[in-house]
Amino acid sequence: MRSCFSIFVFLVFVATGFAQTDDERFCPPLKIKPVVSGSFGEIRTNHFHSGLDLATNGKQGYRVYSSEDGFVARIKVSPVGYGKALYIQHPDGYTTVYGHLQRFAPEIDSLVRKRQYEKQSYAIELFLKKGEIPVKKGEVIAFSGNSGSSGGPHLHYEIRKTNAQVPIDPLLFRNDVKDDIKPRIQGLKIYPLDINSRIEGRYSSKYLPAVYYDNVFHPKGQRIINASGKIGLGIQVLDYFSGSWRKCGVRSVELYVDSSRIFEADYSSIPFSETRYVNSLIDYGEKKRTGKVIQKSFVEPNNKLTVYKDLKNKGIINLKPGERKIVKYVVKDAAGNESDLSFILQGIAYPNDEPAAGPDNDEVVIAWDKPFTFSSDGISLNIPAASLYNDAPFYFEVDNDSTGFLSPVYVIGRDEVPVHKSFELSIRIPDSISVPADKIFIAGVTAKGRPFYLGGKTVNDEVKARLRGFGKFTLYADTIAPVVKLYRAPSANNYRGLKTIDVKIFDAMSGVKNYNCYIDGRWVLFEYDAKNNKLTGYKQYFPVKSGMHTMKIEAKDNCGNTVEKEYKITL
Repeated sequence: MRSCFSIFVFLVFVATGFAQTDDERFCPPLKIKPVVSGSFGEIRTNHFHSGLDLATNGKQGYRVYSSEDGFVARIKVSPVGYGKALYIQHPDGYTTVYGHLQRFAPEIDSLVRKRQYEKQSYAIELFLKKGEIPVKKGEVIAFSGNSGSSGGPHLHYEIRKTNAQVPIDPLLFRNDVKDDIKPRIQGLKIYPLDINSRIEGRYSSKYLPAVYYDNVFHPKGQRIINASGKIGLGIQVLDYFSGSWRKCGVRSVELYVDSSRIFEADYSSIPFSETRYVNSLIDYGEKKRTGKVIQKSFVEPNNKLTVYKDLKNKGIINLKPGERKIVKYVVKDAAGNESDLSFILQGIAYPNDEPAAGPDNDEVVIAWDKPFTFSSDGISLNIPAASLYNDAPFYFEVDNDSTGFLSPVYVIGRDEVPVHKSFELSIRIPDSISVPADKIFIAGVTAKGRPFYLGGKTVNDEVKARLRGFGKFTLYADTIAPVVKLYRAPSANNYRGLKTIDVKIFDAMSGVKNYNCYIDGRWVLFEYDAKNNKLTGYKQYFPVKSGMHTMKIEAKDNCGNTVEKEYKITL
């Protein structure tokens, strides 16, 4: 058994319902120097990061070890997501997850390959019982890789509470990652939260970059900020680990007003069911416009995150004329390194200021807590209640100058408004369209006017799709089959001296839905790397003998277009 290290944790987590003591011991999943390239709770697109990303020196093939005794409870193989992933259940109530693997240990790999051949599918998910594949602490269970949606070789490592399948920051269980660098506060944003509130006399939010001096951060050039009414704050932060240039997230953000804590967000544990609420935590519109990730320190009506602690008045500051409030942010990382930002909010009356314009009488507003329906010539829209995080104006426009598309381009809502639940959009197929109905889909349209596949199903004369974001939409068609061709094929397709057969597979519009590969009419396993548009077949696992063979590759896209290629190959 490999040597392991002890982890000492003295925390009780009320939110996840477990307590830890100093006798818990876990092995590190890798035996190389740990370099964190992605931290737990880090803010990603539409979700929080649910584990640690451990860099592997830009290489694949490092041994991956089980952190504790247990058994293989689940195995999942997918061309996207975690790619090849392993779930080990432990007797102490935790499950560890190992993602983006190159391959599994031999016993596990053999079982997976057997089931893949039985189901004739590379993508597969297996649930195992306790006695099927037991593992010991420190046992090699897999090898690190770059499978699935990984952006480079690394190990995605999670610890979950088994019963609830709630992920927990692995750094609460391990002390081998060096971190003596304080979080970096990049900026501050101040928001007027109703039409009677002002920031420096204006009904608009204000962003201030942060500067560091006297051992704390400050808003650049402005220690005192004049405001009035209901005020919300937001902070832009990031963190680094020692010896790493990778930008990571922080563990907690606290907000104090006159020494009283009114807000805390603690990212020690975040249920999967809450992860999309990240779009309410951040200033979604700011991220869309500028790329800045600002964490709001006030809570919108439909934000159900349980990361918030000591929340007073939902983090909203009521500032009256003449009041002077000392505001302080305290930001901590997983190692306890702390950074502070302080400033003063000064309440100012603006007697000559014109009131901010409220909604126009004819402006349509989507109430976050009510369903919303809309129909116009050619389209209909059904948004369920609680699809937005706050009330938002509804915007609609039709662009009839839509050359190259099958319908007008419909601008529905503002893409700076995040959507939590899926909604249904229906677009009528114009009578003049002669394209087969099963080739037509709803497409999104980029700022540069390029369509991209969103899907949908034709019902009578309409295409219906479930979407999860506002933007520009139209009808488009895909009548072109996927591209399939041998990749770096040897002379005369003689693969005798090679270990693999590589195939490029690509669909420019609706995407590859499925594929099958056969040798002499017999299904053979080819692994699919979707991000690189590549199929790889490992010759040693082909159930055929050496010699001349006929290989056939079939592929279908999401609009039903198919391609079939046949090659004479030598193995």
